[in-house]
Amino acid sequence: MKASLKSEFRKFLSVRSTYFITGFVLIFVLFIAFYVIGWRMNNLDLHNTGQLASDVTGALNLTVFGAIAAVLLVTHEYRYNTIVYTLTNSNSRTKVLLSKFIVISVYAVFLSLLIGVLSPIVVELGVHANGHTLVPQILNYWNLAWRSVFYGWGYGMAGLILALLTRNQVASIAALFVIPDLAEKLLGLLLKHNTVYLPFSALNQVIRSGASNMPTSSNLSPLKAAGVFCIYLVVGLTVSWLLFIKRDAT
Repeated sequence: MKASLKSEFRKFLSVRSTYFITGFVLIFVLFIAFYVIGWRMNNLDLHNTGQLASDVTGALNLTVFGAIAAVLLVTHEYRYNTIVYTLTNSNSRTKVLLSKFIVISVYAVFLSLLIGVLSPIVVELGVHANGHTLVPQILNYWNLAWRSVFYGWGYGMAGLILALLTRNQVASIAALFVIPDLAEKLLGLLLKHNTVYLPFSALNQVIRSGASNMPTSSNLSPLKAAGVFCIYLVVGLTVSWLLFIKRDAT
């Protein structure tokens, strides 16, 4: 297991896409947080005690790029047929999959924390640079932290599942954008208020349902939304694992 884990970390850290994605997210957060949000913040937002918490949850939309990194970790091997060497160098396909799961989890948590910590700091810098001052902010740090980490990790796992099911970079990346933004919205026309139980809708509610764990009239509470998403996650990972250990390597 240790050798397989080291191999997956080495592969993940040796490809340019990992650094390109991380760098892009970092630059985007710096620009949006400093100039678009902080520097140009209006008077109403300056007097909003929950402004920084809102900025954090908004910035976490960028964790979809962590899911793209997860897709690339898996699909690169199928694209260049190096998956054969990965599987022959390990005595268990389950160990290979578990190693990928751990690597993606570590990166997704890192990216979520990077965005969650950097965004409010840079927003405040932008506000002060323009000569303004935010009112004292109300931040429930632990609540915001677990929701942020879960959201980013959830997207990473979604990327892993889609990559294992499709084995195709374009199809997996397209699905990451089409399913939440189009497919679930179309299903919402049929499901009405039950749309909240769809996977990405539930995941979005983890950070969109407010700073408390109480549900609103139209949403699940963050904890319940996380539980709903975990059900989809367990099913998806189980199916992916069964296919990974039984399907041909090529």
